[in-house]
Amino acid sequence: MNILIPHKWLLEHLNTKATPKKIQECLSLCGPSVERIYDINGDKVYDIEITTNRVDSMSVRGVAREAAVILKQFGIDAKLKNLNLPSVSKPKDSEVLPLPKVVNNPKICKRITAVILKNTQQNPTPKWMAERLEQIETNVHNSVIDITNYITHELGHPCHAFDYDKVMATGGVIIVKEAKEGKKFVTLDGEEYITVGGEIVFENEKGEIIDLPAIKGTANTSIDDNTKNVFLWLETLDAKKVRATSMAHAIRTVAAQLEEKNVDPHLSEIVLLRGIELYQDLTGATVASEIYNYFPGNVQVESIKITAKRIEDYLGIKLTDSKVKQILTDLGCQVEVQKNSKNHSVFIVTPATFRGDMRIPADIIEEIARIYGYHNLPSVVMPTRIPTSYPKDTDFNLENRCKHYLVNIGYQELYSYSMVSEELAIQSGYSLEQHLKLANPLVENNVYLRRSLVPSLIEAIENNKLRKELSVFEFASVYHPQKNELPDEELHLSLVSSKKLREVKSDLESLLGQVYIKASIKQTEEQSAEIICENKKIGEIKIVDKLTVIDIIWNKLLSVAKHHPTYTPVPKTAVIIEDLTFTLKEKTAIGPIIEAIVKVNEYIKQVELKGVYKNNFTFTITYLNPKENISNEDVDPIRRKVVSLVENEFKGKLVGELN
Repeated sequence: MNILIPHKWLLEHLNTKATPKKIQECLSLCGPSVERIYDINGDKVYDIEITTNRVDSMSVRGVAREAAVILKQFGIDAKLKNLNLPSVSKPKDSEVLPLPKVVNNPKICKRITAVILKNTQQNPTPKWMAERLEQIETNVHNSVIDITNYITHELGHPCHAFDYDKVMATGGVIIVKEAKEGKKFVTLDGEEYITVGGEIVFENEKGEIIDLPAIKGTANTSIDDNTKNVFLWLETLDAKKVRATSMAHAIRTVAAQLEEKNVDPHLSEIVLLRGIELYQDLTGATVASEIYNYFPGNVQVESIKITAKRIEDYLGIKLTDSKVKQILTDLGCQVEVQKNSKNHSVFIVTPATFRGDMRIPADIIEEIARIYGYHNLPSVVMPTRIPTSYPKDTDFNLENRCKHYLVNIGYQELYSYSMVSEELAIQSGYSLEQHLKLANPLVENNVYLRRSLVPSLIEAIENNKLRKELSVFEFASVYHPQKNELPDEELHLSLVSSKKLREVKSDLESLLGQVYIKASIKQTEEQSAEIICENKKIGEIKIVDKLTVIDIIWNKLLSVAKHHPTYTPVPKTAVIIEDLTFTLKEKTAIGPIIEAIVKVNEYIKQVELKGVYKNNFTFTITYLNPKENISNEDVDPIRRKVVSLVENEFKGKLVGELN
């Protein structure tokens, strides 16, 4: 994610005399990459790339906090300024307005902070704020609306301004819940949408949607030219659901991009206070309620223990305890230094709440290395040659060929997590007890090492319900437990498609053609079959929830795959090629019919499904006698046996008559 930061705005949070060029140089070496500096409205504006896991840096104050730490490492005076926000006095009884009733679902909403602001004036946005919003490419409206955009960019937590009177007119109740499929709502820009199901929405008691939180406000509660009272509101939502909602409705807002990256709920208080300050200064508003603060997701950050020896082993250099402590303290961590039984230093590090990316010892070491400067770490040439041996059961050329072919025929490659949730683990066909479970996972829900790629691919398709036809694949390992051993990593190629089974089978056939092999399909159950090649099972094909699934075990495929086609001499005798069309019952498997026809006679060299119209299936049959030219008289008895086979064993009916 890229963010624009005007230099003058940055200096309101950062005390330094460093030039924009110097700030660009230092930040790019040790922190977020400053890709360009623009001249806009008489000020320098930084165009900064922020990595996805650093949502704490996606604001003016976040970049200022990074700059204060990094510039210091280069010997440049820099300090993060304190936020001097005014306290909020309890409103007089005569000025109090009743807060709406809030019914929250703590599983999907971690925190809600809100306040009522009375008698707001629709004043034009002041020049200084308008210029900054233009510099960051944000539309300018009026003060009542623009304040929320301004403080979101400044402090890094989305906020929303409701028209208080509209909220009360709809019933005065805000219910936080997951939407059911098929409900209509109109956004503040007049666009109509229909819920796909599972979105986090705010509803009133009548079941009407009054906000699509973190995505876009709705017309029935939005600010307009007649707004007098503002209900300033901040919520912190389930990041996955925000992401899914934003992508499902193709609405990409700054608020959505922040919320989907697990923005720190502890920011709510300072953002609300900053909002109150600006509304009072710019619109003449008065506070008309106590601050509503509901924080069910207030989880204490766990401390991380790491030894100085481990830091030294990773970095290749020895840093003093004071240096390590200073770097981590500057980053907002609480640090305690202890001694273990061997008198070695041990750091007990408690990260700041906004540093959700610091959860394991490796994260701590990475931060120390980053701030100390990767360019300051010693460069050492390897003492041996780079190994050229490759892991077993791999063939990167064939893997690359298959990937490119699938992409060329319309499949999209996915990269899913190796760790899956309990729900996805069960969907793999193995019980939870047959999975390896991590004791300290990075993500709370994803705790099991996957044993199949398929559930994650199915989930991806289900999360894109607006795509009527979608085909995806993944090349990755699954992990099978072994007693007293590391898990057995088995590379799979898995495909999931919403296309019809017959089309996906055709895709499989053409894919295997890329490695110059052919396979047969052996039905095992009504909805599944084995993929057989040279009498070896290399995978399976099945139907799951109306989706066609192919799962190939890569090392099994490699055992039969070829890098080039096998030479087949041109036959010296003529062939006879003819079409036979049969009417078949619904759900008749075509693969077994083709296999059975080929076995009717040695002169039948090839059978292909040529076309389908309704329940009529046309097969192209190639006859060849390698010793002498085959005649129609030779073919006639074979043809009759084929027709008899299809009619008797597969209950088909020949279209037309034999001569």
